[in-house]
Amino acid sequence: VKRQKYNPERAQKSKESAVRLLRSHQDLNALLLEVEGPLCKKLSLSKVIDCDSSEACANHSSSFIGSALQDQASRLGVPVGILSAGMVASSVGQICTAPAETSHPVLLTVEQRKKLSSLLEFAQYLLAHSMFSRLSFCQELWKIQSSLLLEAVWHLHVQGIVSLQELLESHPDMHAVGSWLFRNLCCLCEQIEASCQHADVARAMLSGRG
Repeated sequence: VKRQKYNPERAQKSKESAVRLLRSHQDLNALLLEVEGPLCKKLSLSKVIDCDSSEACANHSSSFIGSALQDQASRLGVPVGILSAGMVASSVGQICTAPAETSHPVLLTVEQRKKLSSLLEFAQYLLAHSMFSRLSFCQELWKIQSSLLLEAVWHLHVQGIVSLQELLESHPDMHAVGSWLFRNLCCLCEQIEASCQHADVARAMLSGRG
């Protein structure tokens, strides 16, 4: 069988197409299943999010999924940092869209907070192993701006995944993101005044404490 000669231009176009596909797909986990089939279920971040039995369990899952991400990125021909950023952002969105306790939520529920904590531990693992693109992550987060909860953004900042300044500056419309932040801060203050269940978290967010 005659091997096809490597064409750098064609390879670059294929890579760009794959990146566009990843960024346009709403559910990265579903996309990976489409690309790779049932075996790619090993990439499901639910293994990390729901793995709370022990630190060893979480570390094993992070290592396992991190390795699978590298393999999948190689198959798709895209940087692993872009792939992992998209998956983590998609999972943040899924956590934030869980049933809320108020009509205009800015705070997470206890269950949402628990799941986000596990997810961010995995994101820290990816960062530590140079497998996570902060810029791509910010871009993916703004695609789910309508469902993004302010407390989730605060945790991203406190846990060192991406700073609030970096996230805000990555938004294509500074006026729009300024309005979004102001609206959410007003709601946060209202919930403190109403003595909400998670008022201590709300106060920590306003004070900037981790």
